[in-house]
Amino acid sequence: MSLSIALSSALAGLQVNQTALQVTSGNVANVNTPDYARKVHQQQNRVLGGQGNGVETAQIVRRIDQFLRRDLMSETTVLGNAEVTADYYNRMQAMFGSLGNNNALGNSITDLALAIENVANSPEVAAHRFDAVNEAVEMAQYFNNMGTDIQNLRTQADAEINAAVDIINAELEIIADLNSQIANNITKGLPVGDLEDRRDVAVKTISEYMELQEFTDSFGQIRLFTASGRSLVSGTSYGTLSYTVTPFMTANETYPTTISGIYLNGGATPPPTSDITTEIRGGKLQALIDMRDNTLPAMTEQLDQLAGQMRDSLNRVHNRGANTPMGQGTGAADPAAMYGTRVINTPTDPLTLGSDVSFAILDANGNAVSAPLTIAAGATTPNAIIAAINGHLTAAPGYGTAAWNADRMEIKMEPGFRLAILDNGPAADFGDATIQFDADGDTAQETYMGFSNFFGLNDMFETPELSTGIPAATNQGSQTGISSTIAVRQSLVDDPSYLSRGMLRGTPPALSLGVGDNEIAQQLANAFGENLTYNSVANGPSSTSTTFSGYAGVVLSFNASATAAAEDTLDFQTFFFEDLQAKFLSEAGVNMDEELANMTIFQNAYNASARIVQVVDEMLETLLNLT
Repeated sequence: MSLSIALSSALAGLQVNQTALQVTSGNVANVNTPDYARKVHQQQNRVLGGQGNGVETAQIVRRIDQFLRRDLMSETTVLGNAEVTADYYNRMQAMFGSLGNNNALGNSITDLALAIENVANSPEVAAHRFDAVNEAVEMAQYFNNMGTDIQNLRTQADAEINAAVDIINAELEIIADLNSQIANNITKGLPVGDLEDRRDVAVKTISEYMELQEFTDSFGQIRLFTASGRSLVSGTSYGTLSYTVTPFMTANETYPTTISGIYLNGGATPPPTSDITTEIRGGKLQALIDMRDNTLPAMTEQLDQLAGQMRDSLNRVHNRGANTPMGQGTGAADPAAMYGTRVINTPTDPLTLGSDVSFAILDANGNAVSAPLTIAAGATTPNAIIAAINGHLTAAPGYGTAAWNADRMEIKMEPGFRLAILDNGPAADFGDATIQFDADGDTAQETYMGFSNFFGLNDMFETPELSTGIPAATNQGSQTGISSTIAVRQSLVDDPSYLSRGMLRGTPPALSLGVGDNEIAQQLANAFGENLTYNSVANGPSSTSTTFSGYAGVVLSFNASATAAAEDTLDFQTFFFEDLQAKFLSEAGVNMDEELANMTIFQNAYNASARIVQVVDEMLETLLNLT
């Protein structure tokens, strides 16, 4: 009986040490496998009928610190967020250029200022006017390119969000399937370490994109939740995220109005309650959403502010000047014309002029050909104004017409004649007349400066609204995205001689325009040195008062500072992650020296068990021979 027990114990030793060697060989084979946790073979004394009967495998477990593992998963989320943030800030920085880069926005503005200064110094030189208009076109194109690049980054972020949703869905399905296999193996008493490794890889992958909550039940299955507590995986069942990508992004695209939310188990027509976009915390996904919906739109808002201030300031000055000669009308055969940018939807609404406004019809030499028209200060209407101008122009022998065209004022002049406008306002306002009118339809009148400026008859820059194409002006149309649309008035591009350089001189009725007058050109140049107020921007710089170039520098500096901060955060989180990973791997990772030592131990134990089997066999054979 004792020999049978000895044989049974020896055979058990052979089996257990064989299993131990199998586990050790698996560890050695996966020494360089990422996310592989070292397996440990645990054995125990086998007891049969209250008596020791060799050895048996207790279990094969992973050598892993679950607390360190959860910390590592959490840090994976933080690092993923930092990586995306730093990546996009660096892309924006490359787009803006550096302070010393000739392609920087501030340098483009400076180049335009210098070109206009040359016009002011020599208004009669056509080459200077050509250079000024060309620099204005290049600067506007710079704005357009930057505005487009920002929207391209938003489109890319949106596409990456869509890709992230697909990745998360795939990993959720894998986790649910592995949960099923793990529970089944536990029931059968089979090892689950390798399955748990694969499941950890899936959880880690999702952790890169979003913060998770994780719990393990008594069946070895994990339950996965979002940071806000929404269930992603419960045993063998799992949720599905859905998202609709926006293929083309403009500054008008916003969440949740025109940009899809990320829905959990929303079905074909997801209800608002299944939208988890605002509940996603941390990770690459939250960083991509923040870039698309906050950081990049804030950059657009900064550019729009700068473009809007330049448009309004330079247009106000340019409208003081006489457009000599004037631009073309809206039709191919139209004579020279002024076509306003201000849309007047209700031309019968009251309008108040703060001072007299004079209109002089000039010949090719800039001399008045008739007594000027003066519209007196006081209450009037846009209809009354245009009727007065039209009556003055059509009076015999007839010099032109004035009428509404698509709710915008259009003044057409006959060949050889042009119209110059002179406000008779206070010197403190450079003579601009104040105009009070409810342009935005809110029943409250707003105050505008300059008659021609209000109607946009001689603008230098135009900013078509993104959604409708109607020129966006103060209190008219959406200003969102105008940096992508700002452009020099086409008539100026076609003929730079239309650039305003001088203004009407004299006292009515003796008004004239001097060919060498540089008053307006100098005012345009001076506008680049004036301090203007720029409002604070959420996720952007605070309110400030500075010049055009100064604010371009503020935008660039803010972005550079944000980029540096993002890189510093990434460096710190990378160091922290690597340090935490090293601690985790020091226990979970495979140690070749330890594994080789164990291999020798198990080999010797196996040989010893085999020797016992041989000895028992010899003893049994001796007993048989005695009989």
